[in-house]
Amino acid sequence: MWTEQAPQASRMTVPASRPHPPPCLLLTLLLGLTGGAGEKELQVIQPETSVSVAAGETATLSCTLTSLLPVRFIEWFRQTGTGQELIYSSKEGHFPRVTSVADVIGGNTMNFSIRISNITPADSGTYYCVTFWKWLANVDFEYGPGIQLLVSAKPSPPVVSGPTARASPKQTVSFTCESHGFSPRTITLKWFKDGNELPASQTTVDPEGDSASYSISSTARLVLALGDIRSQLVCKVDHVTLQGGPPLRGTANLSKTIRVPPSLEVTQQPVAGNMVNVTCWVKKFYPRRLQLTWWKNGNLSQTDMASILTENKDGTFTRMSWLLVNLSAHREDVVLTCQVGHDGQPAVTKHLTLEASVHQKDQGSDINTGPAMSTQFLIAFFLVNKVLLAVGVSAFYVHRKLRA
Repeated sequence: MWTEQAPQASRMTVPASRPHPPPCLLLTLLLGLTGGAGEKELQVIQPETSVSVAAGETATLSCTLTSLLPVRFIEWFRQTGTGQELIYSSKEGHFPRVTSVADVIGGNTMNFSIRISNITPADSGTYYCVTFWKWLANVDFEYGPGIQLLVSAKPSPPVVSGPTARASPKQTVSFTCESHGFSPRTITLKWFKDGNELPASQTTVDPEGDSASYSISSTARLVLALGDIRSQLVCKVDHVTLQGGPPLRGTANLSKTIRVPPSLEVTQQPVAGNMVNVTCWVKKFYPRRLQLTWWKNGNLSQTDMASILTENKDGTFTRMSWLLVNLSAHREDVVLTCQVGHDGQPAVTKHLTLEASVHQKDQGSDINTGPAMSTQFLIAFFLVNKVLLAVGVSAFYVHRKLRA
């Protein structure tokens, strides 16, 4: 039995379906309300069984009476599982999002509809209109059959997440696409790689039962290929709230996932005299950052100072680094090592042995004579060029004089 104090949601239980009152209660209501047998029983009318609105809009929930009688106050409740939540009370309380829609007739009203603004998925549920009378002794309230509020909400932009560490070609990797906060539950999610649809290995929509909003999670697995450096993975989500517009997209660039280990090749090319150009070719690697170091006979020679980086058509890179070695400065064979560290992986190396000349081995020449010999060679080379140039110029003038 309701009292004069402010109503509390726990004081009454609104059933999911309206029960039939017992005969004695029905007789009391008929006698108290009509005073005669020819009049209809007073009813609370909620004409719609359900109302659908989009999140952010305003919902109107209708409630009217079958006759004009004095009403003490009106309340609206929302069914929440096994309990009720007070949504609106005309007696007291502060309900900033709820306003009354009242048709006043001679100081009284037959319309107890309400408007709820700024609807969210959390407002979904069944709403009951309850009226409280001034003069009924045994049963002082009456409620309607309830109206279900259905809130449609757009899914959040899908987010695609991939492996936390890079993987090499031919390895299998997994990507996950997630979207949240949508209603109703029915939704479509598809995976694409460079425009070609991929099968999803697992897709779930939670929760399984009725809920104010839902979430979707889908996983796609694919085998990386060398050409995937410039590939893109796309997750497309379609929902009724998009009203036939383009699906929402989440993307992942495979360049952030793939790693292509480098291959090394070390070559030598004679330059002049005992000078040799040694080149380290670092081929077909990705990403582009790496550290290259030269070692000579097991000792650190230098970090890469002279190199050229080029990008290949497939998105990989090639790097060329070189050293000039004067063999005349060495009495023994020289072992050169090109060492490359790439993307936090164990370093890879490639060796090349330069053989010292037989004469150098026999003489055991001082290691410091090499640069001097190289300098003498260059000076002689330039002097010879100057002599030849002078001879050529003199011959040219002699030829002109003879012709004159």
